[in-house]
Amino acid sequence: MGIGVGIMEKTLSNPVTVQELKALTADQQGRRFAVGQSTYCTVHQATDKSITVRFEWRFKSAGKVRTMHLGTWPAQSLKALNDKRADMQTLLKDGIDPIAKAHQDREKANEARELERAKHAVEMAQAESERLQALADQERQLKELEALNARMTVRGLFDFWQSTDLKKRQDAGAEALRAFERDVFPIMGDLAIEAVTKAHIQRIIDTMLNRGVKRMTERTFSDLRQLFGFALDRDLIDADPTARIKKHKIGGNTERDRVLSEPELIAFFRLLPSSGLAETSQCALLIQLATAGRIGEVLGARWDHVDFERRTWTLPETKNGKRHMVSLSDTAIKQFKRLHALTGLTPWAFPASRLNGPVCSKTVSKQVTDRQRGDGEPMSGRTKQINALALAGGKWTPHDLRRTAATLMAELGVLPEVIERCLNHTEQVKVKRIYQRAQYEAPMREAWQRLGDRLALLADKPGNVVTLARAA
Repeated sequence: MGIGVGIMEKTLSNPVTVQELKALTADQQGRRFAVGQSTYCTVHQATDKSITVRFEWRFKSAGKVRTMHLGTWPAQSLKALNDKRADMQTLLKDGIDPIAKAHQDREKANEARELERAKHAVEMAQAESERLQALADQERQLKELEALNARMTVRGLFDFWQSTDLKKRQDAGAEALRAFERDVFPIMGDLAIEAVTKAHIQRIIDTMLNRGVKRMTERTFSDLRQLFGFALDRDLIDADPTARIKKHKIGGNTERDRVLSEPELIAFFRLLPSSGLAETSQCALLIQLATAGRIGEVLGARWDHVDFERRTWTLPETKNGKRHMVSLSDTAIKQFKRLHALTGLTPWAFPASRLNGPVCSKTVSKQVTDRQRGDGEPMSGRTKQINALALAGGKWTPHDLRRTAATLMAELGVLPEVIERCLNHTEQVKVKRIYQRAQYEAPMREAWQRLGDRLALLADKPGNVVTLARAA
């Protein structure tokens, strides 16, 4: 070896150590040192003045002396460089040329990378194709929807309804389809939904009533109302043509108008604690009265929807499918806190016995009915306090409390449109429904507070209260 350690001003030990490599300086630039086991290192100074050392290993294969680059320190540790040399020596002992093996490994690695790049390119091309197809499908669907909305007929609306909501019925809408095929489609099946008027609906009703099928007429009208409510929710129409037709006028059940008078409310507050109703049921009736809510929605309340700090109760989904937020008066807050002490450890304000959901929505209504049986006999397994909630004005139901609350609001000077929103009734005119929602929040909050204050007065100081006069 022409360039050996002996002619160097500085030598490295055999084997070389990390400390020796760290001690190398720029004046060893270009020098080559033997470090044992046919391994040599050459010193280089990088552009940033740092020292790097290139390691090479010499070996004889097929009668020829060959040199193999092992790596560079400190990019690779000294141990890793020595391990690599040891691996190459093992290959050489097995009769394998390390350089040829390294070349083969590089070629395989290159082939694998090329294959991965090709696979990635195919995947990217496929993803782009799918994206373009999705955009094309979306554009096609939008055009179809625009065309459908531009001239959607009653029959087309029914098909749309049947493919979404109606198919959830037990018979998948088969009965409704038969009724529409017989009585609705012949009159307005091919009519654009925007062109349907109250007169068309009334004609269908009159035709069916003339056949003497009142019950079927009622069911068909109910389906028509749901159908156009479905269209209204999706902004396919601006107004519901069934909205101004009253159900009781087409042979349905007589609409109840029972409203508890203030003397009856005073009696109600007096009778309730000794009525035998569970305390949770008493809370349900008082919360319903203080919020003008539906008894089913009250019984389905969850504690994570009641915010005591903000004094609100949120109903994420209601009978009309809309979110509704109730501002809680002092009276309502008092009852919710009373209830929270009883059921606050469960997710539900009124939990079922198994704590796996809310109590049945008919529970309180049945309990109220049982306590107004008059002279009848108690039902087997039910309360014996059959007159515990009887009032002077006759039998009443929890829904009558909702109507009573709305009536009290009106008597306290609350505007009708504010009461409608407190009751969470759907505004039929789309413009008002969209743009006037926020402006009623403060009046609604005041309406609930007025109601709560009046109820508190009737409940706590009945002897000093002058009851409000009610128009005949």
